[in-house]
Amino acid sequence: MAERRRDRWLRPRVILPAVALILLVTAILSPMAEEMPGRYLSTRSRAINGSQGLRQIYDTLGWKTSERVVPFAGAMDSNAIYFMLDTPLEPSPSEVHVLLEAVRRGARAIVVPERGSVIADSIGVRSSERSLTAMYPVSDSLLGRADPVDTLREQFGALGARSFHRYLEGTPATDSDSVGAWPTNAKTMLYVRTLLSSVHSEIVTLPFERGEVVAIADPTFLRNDVLRKTAGAVLAVRIVESVDSTGKSPLVFDEYHQGFGETSSPLSVVGAALVDTTWGRAIVQLGIAALLYLMMVGVRPIAPTARARLERRSPLEHVGALSRAYEGVGATALAVQRLVRGIRRRHPLGAAAQLTDSEYLARLRTRLPALAGDIDTLAGALVQKPTTADLVAAGAAIDHIERNLIT
Repeated sequence: MAERRRDRWLRPRVILPAVALILLVTAILSPMAEEMPGRYLSTRSRAINGSQGLRQIYDTLGWKTSERVVPFAGAMDSNAIYFMLDTPLEPSPSEVHVLLEAVRRGARAIVVPERGSVIADSIGVRSSERSLTAMYPVSDSLLGRADPVDTLREQFGALGARSFHRYLEGTPATDSDSVGAWPTNAKTMLYVRTLLSSVHSEIVTLPFERGEVVAIADPTFLRNDVLRKTAGAVLAVRIVESVDSTGKSPLVFDEYHQGFGETSSPLSVVGAALVDTTWGRAIVQLGIAALLYLMMVGVRPIAPTARARLERRSPLEHVGALSRAYEGVGATALAVQRLVRGIRRRHPLGAAAQLTDSEYLARLRTRLPALAGDIDTLAGALVQKPTTADLVAAGAAIDHIERNLIT
C-alpha cells in the first residue's frame, strides 16, 4: 500500500507541475531590481536609510558623480574613486580582483568590509560584531575639531543610528582564529572609543601600489537621516578629500550590487544568488540530488517488459487428461488397478511389496471387516474387466475405504 501511494505521488504528471510551481513561486518572491532590499545606502534611495543625500553633497561641492550598474569587469578607470557601501549583493571573487587591480593602477575604493565578505578577506580588515554600546570619535584628523569627545557626542547623538556601533579588526587567516593580525600598512584616519575608554580604529586607509582602499567599519553616518542631523556630511567630505588631493577624481557609486543593475531581473537575480552565494550553491546541489532521486525512484514513462513465466500444468488437469485417455481406450481395469495401488502406497498395513493386489485386499478385509462390501467390489473389478458403472462403484469404494483408514 505504501509503495502504491509513493508511486502515485512520484508520477511525472505530479512531479513536473510541482517543480514548475516551485520555480514560479521563487520567481515571484525574488525581488525585482527596483524592489531589492539593498536600498540601504543606495544613492538612488531618498528613504531615511538611503544615501541619495551623500551624492547630492558631492555634486554640490563640484565632484563629478556617476553610478555603476554593471559588474566589476574589464578595464576600469584608474583615476576614479569607487564607493561600495554595504551592498546586499556581495561581489564575486573575480569582481573584487578586478576592482583591486584598478586600485593598484591608481584608483581608490571606499568600502565596508563586512565579516566573511570577499573584500574583507582581500584587504585584511573587517567590521566587528555590532556593539550594543555606542562609540564616539576620538581622533579629529578628518573633522578638524579640537575636542571631538565633547562636541561630536552632540553632533552624532548618544543613541541609535547616530552613533558608531562597529569598529575595524584584522581578518582572521583561518576559521579557527577569532581575530586576525592587524595590517602593518594600515593607517587609521578616525578612532572611536566607548564610555569605558576602549579605543578602536573606525576608518583606515590601506595602500595598494599606486592606489589605496578606505575601509569604513560602520557607514551609518552616510545615511540620509544622519547626514541631515549630524556631522556625518563633514566626515564624508573629509574622507574623499583625503584620497583626492586634486578634487577632480570622478566618484563612482556601485549600484549594481545594490540591486539596480542593467541586467537585474527575477531570473538574473535568482541566478546570481544561486551561483554567487554559499546558500545558493547549497540549494543547487540539493536540487540536483533531488532530481537524481526522482529519476531513480520515479515511475518510468515506458512500461517494463513483462517477466516471462513458465506455466506448469495443475494436478487436476493431469488427472483429467489421464482419465480421458483411459476412457478413450477402455482401460477400466487399469484404472481400478491404479486406484488400488494408490491405497497400498498410502496405507501399506505392513504388507510386503511382493503381495499381489488381491492378497493386499484380503489382508485389508481382515483388518476392516466392516468394509467387506467395498473391498469385494474392488476385488471383483480386479478380476473381471469392469464396466463404466463398475468403475464408478469402485471409485466410491476407494473413497469410503480411504476415509475409514484415515480416521
